[in-house]
Amino acid sequence: MSTAAPGLFEGPAPRRVARVAVDVPLAHLDRLFDYEVPDALEETAVPGCRVKVPFSGRTRDGWLIGFGEAEPGMKLSKLKSVVSSEAILNDDLVALFRAVADHYAGVFTDVVRLAVPRRHATTEKAPQRQWPVPTPYDPRTVLTRFPGGEAFLGALGTEKGARAFWQVPSVVDGPGDLVGGMLEAVAETVARGKGAIVIVPTIRELDVTLTRFQAAFGNGSVAVLNGELGDSARYRNWLALRRGQARILVATRSGVLAPMENLGLIVVVDDGNDSHAEPRAPHPHTRGMAVLRCAASGCALLMAAHGRSTDVAALLDRGWLKEIGLDPRRTRAATAPVRLSGDSDPRRDPMAARLRLPSVAFDFLRTTLVQGPVLVQVPRAGHLAGLSCQRCGEKARCGKCRGPLRSQRPGRLECAWCGFEPPHWECEFCHHHRLRAPIVGAVRTAEELGRAFPGVVAINSSASMIRSDVPDTSAIVVATPGAEPSAPSGYAGVLLLDTELMLMRADLRVAEESVRRWCNAMALCRGPHDGGRVLAVGPSEHPTLQALVRGDVGGFIAAELAERTAAGLPPAVKAVRVGGDAEAVRDFLDNDPFEGVDILGPNEFEHGPTTETVALLRVPLVKGRDLIRRVKYAAAIRSARKEGGRLYIQVDPEVLD
Repeated sequence: MSTAAPGLFEGPAPRRVARVAVDVPLAHLDRLFDYEVPDALEETAVPGCRVKVPFSGRTRDGWLIGFGEAEPGMKLSKLKSVVSSEAILNDDLVALFRAVADHYAGVFTDVVRLAVPRRHATTEKAPQRQWPVPTPYDPRTVLTRFPGGEAFLGALGTEKGARAFWQVPSVVDGPGDLVGGMLEAVAETVARGKGAIVIVPTIRELDVTLTRFQAAFGNGSVAVLNGELGDSARYRNWLALRRGQARILVATRSGVLAPMENLGLIVVVDDGNDSHAEPRAPHPHTRGMAVLRCAASGCALLMAAHGRSTDVAALLDRGWLKEIGLDPRRTRAATAPVRLSGDSDPRRDPMAARLRLPSVAFDFLRTTLVQGPVLVQVPRAGHLAGLSCQRCGEKARCGKCRGPLRSQRPGRLECAWCGFEPPHWECEFCHHHRLRAPIVGAVRTAEELGRAFPGVVAINSSASMIRSDVPDTSAIVVATPGAEPSAPSGYAGVLLLDTELMLMRADLRVAEESVRRWCNAMALCRGPHDGGRVLAVGPSEHPTLQALVRGDVGGFIAAELAERTAAGLPPAVKAVRVGGDAEAVRDFLDNDPFEGVDILGPNEFEHGPTTETVALLRVPLVKGRDLIRRVKYAAAIRSARKEGGRLYIQVDPEVLD
């Protein structure tokens, strides 16, 4: 893996040679380079520290990975300086980062950049505060309700390979207490002298989780890592983990790569949430990184979600994960009953014509509001979306960029692509001036329901107006997926609107993603003994909605996985998505024969105002490593030849156009 740095020949071998990962994001330079350690840096140059080195006529950042011997007769360039003698990396982290880079066909230093926060010199030099020992947390009232829960808790800290997926019922408390179950698993791990990492998808979930973890384990005993922390706070927490002072970490995506002394457990919450997918190269996913770390270190792994991804279903099918969950009958008994209502014909249902709600949904709101707040989930934010001509039905487009027009505020039009606000609109086909909105957003829905139920507070939680919580009083809370606020004792009812619209999205994962979003909304509802109820408005015969009624998310996702296996689609196969400029994609595919690889495309797709060329490479899972090796080889040739154009590589892509 190491090679001599470009230098001169002749001369005696240096006494000490540093092997450095130079921060250069080029695939053909993804290896270690040898540098001579000057006498002046002998004491400060330690494995894992940040250094600066000469490289191709420039001074670049690098990481000192280790030491070795120089090849005879080779004169090496010298380390320029040691940025800090703090040993940021260790052998375990280097091996983990290397494994992630190789798995996702990426570059080692790109993974380091994702995992290690920027250095804050003042924080690094300041004395670290004393981290208190986590307070013991004894209750076992959540996971023990499930078959396999007690066995999983008993295996933590004592056995290698304690790996499970917890199917959390969609109810606000009791068996649906997701954070409570995590607390029990983390407490058991810490009690046995090991550390725990908990990864949640967004800042909203992090705030809720952190509040309960601090209450359980004591203030100051839980480290936090997320993108919204300042440089100083983030680096301070990272150093506390690296120095072995913090034993519990609650973090978002990149925290799965954080250092943890004697790691015993990784918890990944809601792995199907798209926030777990890293948008920066090499585009790793929290789920994949957790699996890699668990396999390498032997630590336990717990994935927990109200929904279920097909990727988790594949791990369960292979026996790599064990399931902790209730059967459909017990799930139905523990969660609010789900009723289905098809979209009513406005010609026969005056309520549907006036409010976009069938009469049964109106009656559901009227009777449920007496008991407390009602959550109304709609797929889109804003006021009006998907505008079209009222006369001919032609889609309304921007006169500048041809993007779709929408209305985020009453009486105002704007382009969804370029933001242009036309003062007036005229259909280019029939010259009509009036618009209709087949897709109504959260703002408009809240306005309409507020008028339909005078005296009842109508609250909108979407886009830039996300609410964290609402009172327990009678109220209509309209929210988009992921923006649902919590109610102190749960919602009296949950109304799922426009389910057909959610199922119409052009996405391979549309079915499982829709179920995930609905399950997360239902998880805020009270249980059946407290009068909780759920009503879904949409195609009642659709398998996704039928799965909600049966309480059988696992069975539905298993059927989805079987269909993808038959069609040769991820996660049943190993897939690599290569996209970018047309010429760049074609050149990349020419860099390797890719024999035995099924290549779909390249094809052109529209992404907003731009056009992108995409090719999908796929092989059976048993040939996955060979495919990744060949993709890395083709990427190395591309960078060595300095082939132009924009290109990206995604291994195990979450989205397929």
